[in-house]
Amino acid sequence: MAATPIPSPRSNPPSPPSIRSPSPIPLDSPLRTHPKRNLPSTLSSTYPHGLLSGRPRTASQQASFDARKREIVNTMTAEQIEKRYLEMTEKVKAVLEEDERKGREVDEKIEALKMERDVERRVWERVKGKKVGG
Repeated sequence: MAATPIPSPRSNPPSPPSIRSPSPIPLDSPLRTHPKRNLPSTLSSTYPHGLLSGRPRTASQQASFDARKREIVNTMTAEQIEKRYLEMTEKVKAVLEEDERKGREVDEKIEALKMERDVERRVWERVKGKKVGG
């Protein structure tokens, strides 16, 4: 009986492209139609219970989520869950506000550097003009 040769990678047909991409869906995508309660609408998901990245959960992520949810429901009251949820959304909002503040600071620094560059360019043009004409 002859042994079946191991197929080389080139002889295997290419696998179809993955539906799930590792990169998140852009925040301004029209696909994001499911807002998260108490969070800004920019953090909407593309699925009712999807991830903030905009992608659906994988089977293992969903199993982990379900197990954690069972644990929480069995150990906390509805009031405790609501309180914890509100605390977490406030933390997320604080992080978002901090990120926005830092973004504004970076934009201001960029504008200041652009103005400084423009001044330096004009001075350089004057100096260069004097050397050529002088």
